[in-house]
Amino acid sequence: MKKRHAQCLCGTTQFEVNLANYQVHVCHCSLCRRQSSGLLMTIDVKPESLVFLKQDQLGVFKSSEWGERGFCKQCGTTLFWRMHDHSYCNINVFALDELPKELSLDMEIYIDNKPDFYSLNQPTKKLTEAEVVAMFNP
Repeated sequence: MKKRHAQCLCGTTQFEVNLANYQVHVCHCSLCRRQSSGLLMTIDVKPESLVFLKQDQLGVFKSSEWGERGFCKQCGTTLFWRMHDHSYCNINVFALDELPKELSLDMEIYIDNKPDFYSLNQPTKKLTEAEVVAMFNP
């Protein structure tokens, strides 16, 4: 596992993370679309591997009964989503300073919430809202 550096748009919030995999997930839920102004692309990471180097402007917002979103309070960049108990975490793939060549589009979640005006042309696993909720909020 190689340690990767990531940061927000303005650079005031920075972190390092070890990537255990290179599978990109796309979320079509209304919260991710609203926060990121489009679909959100993430990579799952081990929560303990996420180490903040600069975090004075790090904001954390409780966005549901079971999850919270990390962002830069200065520029608004979406940085991560995690369970409240920190048992699961994913990061915004585009916060990484360098995108690994090994990245591949693996899964689309909340597929039944995806607006009709766009689609991704790669074949992916697809999970509905009910399937995702059952996984994270049994």
